[in-house]
Amino acid sequence: MDLDPNSGLVPLHRHPLGFIEAFCHLGAPLERLLEGTGLSAPMFEMQEVMISYRQFQRLLYNGIHLCQRPGLGLAVGMHFDWSYWGPVGYVVHCSPSLKHAGEAFRRYLVTAQPLFAEHAAQPNAYLDADGRIVEPIDYMTGSDDDPLMRDFIREWRLAITLRIWDQCGNKSVADPSLHVRLGFPEPADRRPYEILPCDSLTFGCQEYAISAHMDYVFQRFRPFRKRAFEKLIRECERELTHRVEAVTFTERVFWHVRAYFRPDLDLNAVARQMRLTPRSLTRRLACESASFRKILYEVRMEIASHQLRHSSLDVDEVAALAGFSCGSSLRRAVKGWAGMTVSEMRNQEGIGSRGNLT
Repeated sequence: MDLDPNSGLVPLHRHPLGFIEAFCHLGAPLERLLEGTGLSAPMFEMQEVMISYRQFQRLLYNGIHLCQRPGLGLAVGMHFDWSYWGPVGYVVHCSPSLKHAGEAFRRYLVTAQPLFAEHAAQPNAYLDADGRIVEPIDYMTGSDDDPLMRDFIREWRLAITLRIWDQCGNKSVADPSLHVRLGFPEPADRRPYEILPCDSLTFGCQEYAISAHMDYVFQRFRPFRKRAFEKLIRECERELTHRVEAVTFTERVFWHVRAYFRPDLDLNAVARQMRLTPRSLTRRLACESASFRKILYEVRMEIASHQLRHSSLDVDEVAALAGFSCGSSLRRAVKGWAGMTVSEMRNQEGIGSRGNLT
């Protein structure tokens, strides 16, 4: 997606208004918060208002400077209401598992901010050899050249992600603990971090990541809320179809295959999940010079390469996860897809020297 920073692409009543509410809650005067943004309080009452990324960024800058305090992004993230994510925000109350919630947020966040289409196109969480699911949280913020904005967004993302993991994980499993590793030294004042819903917080690490046992992530619970979750997902899908004109059908299929990937996933299953006939899905992809076979292969290779780069699973285990018949088959596929061997891919990321997350 091509995102013009001056075009009205961001729904005011989603993330921007959520930040406005949080900043005001933390003491920012509304009039000063809106200075230079082109926004005004009467706009909050309008049905549909779209603002640009430049306006949104100015709003964040104003809030950061008006509410200066240690851990501001954490405080904003902990106060940020789920309603400002649109329909997908409510899955925190009814998703059958953390995996289901994560898939929904990843797929439908583009309706809150088109910038998330780029994030959703990249693999993220992975399974490590100790049976823990690890989610890195240090991906691009869009403001990495500005330390103040970068740190605020990182803190906000940490708080939001931990809230999702805390509310949607199955706490009845044998190990329901949540662990966080952060790639910066321990701050002089740890108090802002004490509000975070996690069991351990370690500073000075090589990565920014959250981890939990795979049972906490995958095991289902709250079975009586299944229909409510399914209804929300249908509403999210309708909104994605009608609201986000810049998202191609091919991109939607990519997102769906990533979210619901399993080794035996096939065209019929995806068509059924997307409420299309296999012929219709194939035809619509062909109109965009794409095919389901190519999409499935790309996703399979993305997942395999992501696991190889980040986890300490052996090659045969990664091959099984990604749907390859054996490790040798995966090695050949990686060589053809990435132009490097599996060993070169792993050494490139320093897998051998990285310890497992706790």
